[in-house]
Amino acid sequence: MTELPNKTPAEAIAHPNWSMGPKISVDSATMMNKGLEFIEARWLFNTSKEQLKVIIHPQSVIHSMVQYNDGSVLAQMGEPDMATPIAYSMSYPNRIPAGVKPLDFTKIGELTFLEPDYSRYPCLALAMEACFEGQHATTAINAANEVAVEAFLAESIRFTDISSVNERVMSKVCASNEFKQLDNLETILELDRMARSYAREIVRSFN
Repeated sequence: MTELPNKTPAEAIAHPNWSMGPKISVDSATMMNKGLEFIEARWLFNTSKEQLKVIIHPQSVIHSMVQYNDGSVLAQMGEPDMATPIAYSMSYPNRIPAGVKPLDFTKIGELTFLEPDYSRYPCLALAMEACFEGQHATTAINAANEVAVEAFLAESIRFTDISSVNERVMSKVCASNEFKQLDNLETILELDRMARSYAREIVRSFN
C-alpha cells in the first residue's frame, strides 16, 4: 500500500497482460474498469447485488463466469485480446475468425483467483456502491473518473488521488436531490457536465 501514492503514469500503464491504451490501463490499475463492468452487468443482465461477484484473476484467461442453480459454472475463456469480443459483437450471433490465437492449455500453467482488497482498490468499491445507488451516482463517478485519470496522466495528481476525486464528486451528487430523477438525455448530460466541473475543482485543490 505504501508504494501506491508514488505510482507513476508509466508504472500504472504497464499492464502485464493487456495493451489497452493509457486511460483504460490506469482504470485497470485502480480496478475502476471492473467497477464499470460490474455496472454494465447489472443493467445488461438485470441482476441483483447478490448475483454479482468480482474476483481477481491475474492470468486474464477467464473473462467471465456464470454459475447456475445446479452448482455448475460456465466460463468464457480466451487470450487477453479485445479483438475476440469486438469480432463477436460485429458478427453476432455468428462466430468469425478474430485473428487471435487459440488458448494453449499446456502453456497456461495455473489459474488463480483472489478476493479483491477494497482498501487497495477503493475505486472498485465506489463503483459497486454507485451501481445500486442509482444512475445519478454511476453517471457522476464515470465523469469524475475520466477527469481524475486525465489529471493523473498529466502528473497533476497522485495515483491514490483518483479515488479521492471520484468519492468526493459522487458524494456531492448523491447528497443533492437535483439529479435523483434522470428521465431524459438532457438531464444526464447536464449531470455529466456538472460532475466534471466538480472533479476539476477538486483536482485544482490538490495543487
